[in-house]
Amino acid sequence: MTVTITLFLISMFGLAGLLASKAFEIKVRKIDFLVNLFLKGDKMIRAFGDLLVFKYNRYKKISNIFIFDFLPSYLYELLVKMKDYVAKKYYNAGDNIRGRRILKSNGSVSSFLEQLAEDRVEKKL
Repeated sequence: MTVTITLFLISMFGLAGLLASKAFEIKVRKIDFLVNLFLKGDKMIRAFGDLLVFKYNRYKKISNIFIFDFLPSYLYELLVKMKDYVAKKYYNAGDNIRGRRILKSNGSVSSFLEQLAEDRVEKKL
């Protein structure tokens, strides 16, 4: 509560000072020191505002890239890995229920065909 009252009083006296300096400037004359001080203050306030707008736009762009580009592709990769995992578990469960398949290849296609050819030669002999 005291902080609020203190900030109110400081801002009230600041505004009263600005109004008094403006009234003095209109009635008597311009004080170059105050005019230059106000101009420098205005430049600093505008630069600070521009910096805030720049940072806001930057982080808005970064968050848009993260939300709309990275997260969907990452979730898609996770879903593909999950699908492969579930398919492997389903395949293994089917093997356990039905038994192993005879024509399962453990190597390349050519080694599989060689084993198949050897099995046929052995059966003929």
